Amino acid sequence: MASGTPTQVAPTLGYDAIQDLARAVPFRPRLSRLIFLRHGETEGNRKGIYQFPETPLNQTGEAQAAEAASILALASIVRVAASPMMRAWRTAAVVTDGRDVTPEPDAALQERMYMGLFGTPVGTLDWRLDPPACESLSTFVHRTGHALSRWMGQEDDPEGDLLIVSHGGVLLVLAALTGVDLHTELRRNATPILFSRTTGGWEATAAG
Repeated sequence: MASGTPTQVAPTLGYDAIQDLARAVPFRPRLSRLIFLRHGETEGNRKGIYQFPETPLNQTGEAQAAEAASILALASIVRVAASPMMRAWRTAAVVTDGRDVTPEPDAALQERMYMGLFGTPVGTLDWRLDPPACESLSTFVHRTGHALSRWMGQEDDPEGDLLIVSHGGVLLVLAALTGVDLHTELRRNATPILFSRTTGGWEATAAG
């Protein structure tokens, strides 16, 4: 499992609001499994500030991405969807290096846009709040929920899995859609997560 620190775990205050909004998203997945990977650490993660879209991975994040690539080395990945934000796109590039698969950018998989707060301390993040000049929670859940539903609406490929490389907020939406409980370790930076459908619903476990 990729290493991490407590500052890298997205706060869940207001997660109930994400769950409520996710119920309105049409979710009819055909996939029975996929791998989700949050991007590696950035200086914004380390400092606990709202991040600009072009924030790169820091040295720790680069190492975490390489570790995730090692964990997934034996996984058969046939398609990769990635947020085009620099931190996620770079993570996808590291993980797919040497593979016969090219990441596909999907702007709908970007993190919630806190435009008016970029560069300021996160503090205690309450997802329910809609600060001025920021993307509303309803818009964010609608955008990312429909994107996840679209990618998961594909049929299973017998040759391998779909990998989604994105952000902590998008992971919370995916958890709400699938009804899984994510413990802290799975939510750390660059930790590959296998979402699999069982007879009782969905479950999330460490991949690799």
